[in-house]
Amino acid sequence: MDRISLTGFVDFVLEAGAGGVADPLKERKGDSSPDYYHPLRDAIVAMHREDQLPVTLDAVVARETSEKKRRVFARAIEGYRRFLETGTMKWFDPPRSRYRMGAHEVDVNPELGLAIDETPHVIKMYFRGEPLTPRRTSVMLSLLAGRLGRICPGHVFGVLDVRHGKLHAVSTPEERFGMLRASNEGR
Repeated sequence: MDRISLTGFVDFVLEAGAGGVADPLKERKGDSSPDYYHPLRDAIVAMHREDQLPVTLDAVVARETSEKKRRVFARAIEGYRRFLETGTMKWFDPPRSRYRMGAHEVDVNPELGLAIDETPHVIKMYFRGEPLTPRRTSVMLSLLAGRLGRICPGHVFGVLDVRHGKLHAVSTPEERFGMLRASNEGR
């Protein structure tokens, strides 16, 4: 059985929905290095898990040898700091799951579990430079809430546009189904 990431699966769903010939395992344009944001993603998780100050994220930029990566990471950290200003945050381990689709297994793997102002949020971080579209957000939130909602009642599920510090969230099945209807009507 082939395993694919949630992001790879969302790319596949959006490509297939646009009438293209989609292959869930093909390398996506701009993803020649699937671990491009890995050091920053790990640093953000470690910062929360170990209850460190946001200034620790600057070390990721300092360690980077590529000037382009330093610029990209610095911009993402700036956006993440804006997100941090939205409330008090306390770490918890986010739930994980897998979704089986034919011969493929999709990892539903949100990186962050944060109680924001005491409300538990399960968050998938979005780092890419291309805009986070409403359709992509809707698909990601539907997968997160649909797969994890039963095991995490009362949690808010979110996709964080890290570069812009903006959290897109859904907390109830009614909101999720409304988003799916709106997504399909806009096609």
